[in-house]
Amino acid sequence: MKNLVINTQYMENYGDRNDPYMKFKGGNTFVLPNCGDLNENEVATIVARVRPFITTTFEESNGGCEEYVIGAKVVDRTVKYVEDWESVTEFNFLGEGGSINFMKVTDNREDGWMKKEILERTETWTGDMSTDSKRKDYYQEYLMEDGDIVDHKGMIEWFEVNAPVESEIAREITF
Repeated sequence: MKNLVINTQYMENYGDRNDPYMKFKGGNTFVLPNCGDLNENEVATIVARVRPFITTTFEESNGGCEEYVIGAKVVDRTVKYVEDWESVTEFNFLGEGGSINFMKVTDNREDGWMKKEILERTETWTGDMSTDSKRKDYYQEYLMEDGDIVDHKGMIEWFEVNAPVESEIAREITF
């Protein structure tokens, strides 16, 4: 089996809209799993279909950032195409000419940037040109250290019950 891997470059504007000062800030990896063998034209067609949902122009972001496709290739599923610390976004198509589903799982266990009680964050959405944001039905949920799975709204309650703020923890100090 083979995967189609699409890489993007993200740039952030540290200036303003009229006098931009852009800095490269990484990028994203998007994967269409189990795509089989695709020729160059089929790859280009898929990239063209998914590009509106994975890129951002300078104008669309009101001068704040830009993200664009820097490459696409078909690789064997056994080939390592991202570093262990990177999170990929998988996508698939729903029927002929239909919407595109996206799913990104971010592992927070080692050197994560989210609170330590969060093991993983899973984000799902549908690419849809009929919406202003291009993301329809966006949803995120979290796998917590105790095995609970909570949605974004449930995070506040989970932290209140399971991880009180340090200032709320009584300390006994002896001299």
